[in-house]
Amino acid sequence: MPGVAIGELFPKLARQASRLCVVRSVTHNDRVHTSAGYTMLTGRPHPAANAESVGPRPSPTDFPHWGSVLALAQPRGAGVPVFAALPEVIKDANVNEIPGQGAGFIGRQFDPFRISGNPQTGEFRPPDIVLPADITPARLAERRLLADRLDAAYRRAYAHAATGDLDVYRSQALDLLSHPGVRQAFALDREQRAIRDTYGAHLFGQGCLLARRLLQAGVRLVTVYWHYEGPDDSPVWDTHENNFPHLRNRLAPPTDQAVSALLDDLAAHGLLEETLVIVVGEFGRSPKINSKGGREHWPQVQSVLLAGAGIRAGSVYGSSDNQGGLPDELPVSPADLTATFLHLVGVPLATDMVDPTGRPFLASEGHLVSGLLA
Repeated sequence: MPGVAIGELFPKLARQASRLCVVRSVTHNDRVHTSAGYTMLTGRPHPAANAESVGPRPSPTDFPHWGSVLALAQPRGAGVPVFAALPEVIKDANVNEIPGQGAGFIGRQFDPFRISGNPQTGEFRPPDIVLPADITPARLAERRLLADRLDAAYRRAYAHAATGDLDVYRSQALDLLSHPGVRQAFALDREQRAIRDTYGAHLFGQGCLLARRLLQAGVRLVTVYWHYEGPDDSPVWDTHENNFPHLRNRLAPPTDQAVSALLDDLAAHGLLEETLVIVVGEFGRSPKINSKGGREHWPQVQSVLLAGAGIRAGSVYGSSDNQGGLPDELPVSPADLTATFLHLVGVPLATDMVDPTGRPFLASEGHLVSGLLA
């Protein structure tokens, strides 16, 4: 792309420039991992933004992840979840769960289907969806009918608030057991070795490959989070110390390889034109380097990478100032990003969500960023 420079740590993505849209002016004001993560995943500011210490924890009154809004607006077919998340529930310091990863107040039936990944083997497994050898689909259907009848009798005798959630989870698991396409998506060893190798052995790369396979099986949205893996001074992309060696040796190479492979693979399968690819974090990093060779939290401006369905390929939107510290042109809020994503996947922004008290909310209060659209 004329006039666009991409850093030397991303040579493969640089060769993908004609497919990319780089949004250089995403901005908000929350510098705490947990609440900033909530803001980027839901498009809503957290009421406890910038709280001291570890920040807020997940709550049933949270606004939903926009993937859960998609699940509400466009319910799944039998056996295929709308929204899946892997390889783990993301946490600050691997302890404090970041809110906004689930369905919040719209109900746990719209939570993502969670898939666990093994960082040692690069393998993934959802919770208990493999049928024992002696259980046929017909026998499974009979068991399900019997369980439904027993549960109906139980509910008549003992009303319990958690029963509804248990019913939802069991129903999802049984649907998946009866859907061979989703089960087969987890068999990464059925992919050609050359394809697996293009994604890289890193868990993030193999997660991107699984995401493509899940999309082919009918899942609408897959989030691939970065695994908590590294040394204490930078276990993820939180490079407060030794920013430059961590980026060069541990963080940028698997990202460059995996995202580039995903774009090529989607295109080869004829999926890129109908698949929205988003690469985003909870905030940027400070333009000034600290005394430990690191960069601090910086929500004032960050860059986001987009590609695929409906996105203006080979473009840059917005800019930061000459210090890389603040938006200069065309600032974009998390709410505006969410509104644009929902628009691209066909969810009207005026879609109603209702909290447990009966209060209605719009799917998004942001504005469509038309400059990002093809």
